[in-house]
Amino acid sequence: MEPSGSAADLRRWFTSCGGYIHPSVSLSQGKFGLSALARDTIDADTTIVSCPFSLAIDVECSLHALTALFGESTLVDLQSWLERQLICTYICLHWMFPDSSPIPDVLRHLPYLKSLPPPDALLTPLQFTPSELEAFRGTNIYGATRDRQECWNTEWNTCRTFIQAVNPDWAERYTWDKYLRASTYLSTRAFPSTLLSRSPTLQTTSSSYPFMLPGVDILNHSRGQPVSWCTSYPEGSTEARDDSATISIISHTKTPLGEEVFNNYGLKANDELILGYGFSLPQNPEDKITLQLGGSSNKWAIGRLASGVEGLWNEVRRLVAETPEEIGYEDDLEAAQLLLEMVQKKFDSLPDLPDENCAGIRPAVRMMLKHYLEGQRDILASLKYTLRRDKRLR
Repeated sequence: MEPSGSAADLRRWFTSCGGYIHPSVSLSQGKFGLSALARDTIDADTTIVSCPFSLAIDVECSLHALTALFGESTLVDLQSWLERQLICTYICLHWMFPDSSPIPDVLRHLPYLKSLPPPDALLTPLQFTPSELEAFRGTNIYGATRDRQECWNTEWNTCRTFIQAVNPDWAERYTWDKYLRASTYLSTRAFPSTLLSRSPTLQTTSSSYPFMLPGVDILNHSRGQPVSWCTSYPEGSTEARDDSATISIISHTKTPLGEEVFNNYGLKANDELILGYGFSLPQNPEDKITLQLGGSSNKWAIGRLASGVEGLWNEVRRLVAETPEEIGYEDDLEAAQLLLEMVQKKFDSLPDLPDENCAGIRPAVRMMLKHYLEGQRDILASLKYTLRRDKRLR
């Protein structure tokens, strides 16, 4: 049995709403949120958790609640909001009512939100201190963080202005800190809406968006963990989206007593893990670095062992050649030298790893930077080695 508290409250709420958690899975509350532990051996090919579509925090759920609270006349304006604005505002509204006041029935996810990590446990770059973010200057993460903060802040201001016209008291409580917290929950716990189809997949599309699945997001990430996603529809159901349908995670490995039960978020590089989830993996095979020629709109993602460099190499060759259709030996030499200089400049711009005793940087943040820099330097070193070895000559 889980002890009393957010873990037990979540399990009671989740199962009362039609969710399922395997009886041999215990929910353990830690500093960074809940994790799933096996309190008995769990066999392979076992359904670990199932969530009804009706519990998903998605656009449909959020739009319904916001329209009910703001008034039916606001529907057209709300439909112009981004998916993130709708979902995050729905989440924020749960925190805007005093504890002594009843919360509106359309805000259904308070027990779930109470089980999530507190704000001081969130570790994406938007929660970094100024000195921690400064330690990443010279990396792609630094610029991406600044861009994301500006984007999210613009979204929040748009929503707050709208809410001000509906209810000034709510607008006053609708703070940036709340929106940032909600956006971080969505970033760190989101699944693509493609999972809500009859053929669920983690592959995103141009029309998919991130949404949240209570209960399912308890499982932490383990690279390469063999799992399957399965949807189950009531007999006779033909609708593309049926709220009585469920989505389940099936684990295909045996989990011994006391071990953690994992999910698999897919193949993600450390820049994506740090920016989106707030953690990193040592010597992550999926690491990549993005390189771009000055004045070019092309961005090239280069992986370890210089994988994926061909597109960048060919662009440099065309750039230096007088006649791009006839690239010769001298052109290749010049291209190789230009690319070497570009790679060396990127290598030199990477920051140094701060000392372990640096007071302004938390150990977890320093570890993320260490993992990230290892991958970036390894990729750039492999590029330099490849270019110097054969000058990219055919």
